[in-house]
This record gives sequence, C-alpha cells and structure tokens, in this order.
Amino acid sequence: ARRIRHMKKVLGQDIKILYAMKANPFFTRTAAQEADGLEVCSPGELTICEKLAIPPERILYSGVNKGADDVARAVALGADLLTAESTLHFDLICAAAAAQGKHVNVLPRLTAGSQFGMDPDALAELVARRAAFPNVTIVGIHYFSGTQKRKDAVIAKELAHLDEYLTMLHDKYGFTAQH
Repeated sequence: ARRIRHMKKVLGQDIKILYAMKANPFFTRTAAQEADGLEVCSPGELTICEKLAIPPERILYSGVNKGADDVARAVALGADLLTAESTLHFDLICAAAAAQGKHVNVLPRLTAGSQFGMDPDALAELVARRAAFPNVTIVGIHYFSGTQKRKDAVIAKELAHLDEYLTMLHDKYGFTAQH
C-alpha cells in the first residue's frame, strides 16, 4: 500500500496505476483501495473481484486466454475496460456488448513483436472502422513490451515507436488515445 501511494506521489495525477492481480491476488482488497484500478487477467481473478465487491469501473479485464463466455461475463459485470488481444477477440467483445445491449470501452493490444497482440495494420484497420462498432469505443491502445527490460535506451526506443504509431493514428484517422 505504501509503495502504491509513493508511486502515485512520484508520478502525479495524470498517470494512473493499475495493480496486476496476478502479482498477488491476496492483496486485491488493499490494491483496489490504493491503486486507480485492477488489471484482471483471468476468470478466476474476476471471481475474486466479484466476491470482494470491487466496483466494476475499477477493473481492466485483460489477458490472452479469454473465450466468449469469459468476455460476456466481464461485460455483464460492467468491467470498465477490456483489452482486445486480436481481431477475433475484438469481435467477441463487440458481440457480447451487442447481445447485452451494453457499451464497452476497449483497448486493442498492439503487438510488441511476440505472438500476442495485433499487428499495426490490423489495429489501424479497427481504428479506421471504429464508427462501425456502436457498442464499443476504442479509447486507446494496450501495449506490453515484456518484462525484465533494464536498458533505458530500449525503453526509450519503444516509447518513441508508440508515440509515432499514435501520431499516425491521429493524423490518418483522427484518433486520439485517452488511455
């Protein structure tokens, strides 16, 4: 809890801290009180949130291993944000939101060169067609470059790449990421 408060102080009000439940699900209640939200990556973690009555607007439902039932459950719960790991996953989110008559905020995941996430062209195509998804708003992009990066130059290069990509989305499609 002290670390989260310290990081919030260091980073300021404009940076939101989400606690990744997979790091330690036993810390969920405290993390939900201290952090700006929780990153939930599995149906089991979503169940923990439900049992602890975590407000759904504080949940980012992320992760690569979610099927149609898992997505529909998160939408029914009212999770604030969902990541879309692929175009197929984006379609599952759209279908669940439409079937339930709900609106969902989505962060399509841009690949960092691994098998996870969408290639830049596929993600740009979703952004270009975003008006065609009445139950979904693309509010930004999700990017996970991996762990154990210790060289500032590597991190700076990835941030520059993201900045260029977001600038392209803005210039070409009028898209401004909120997250």
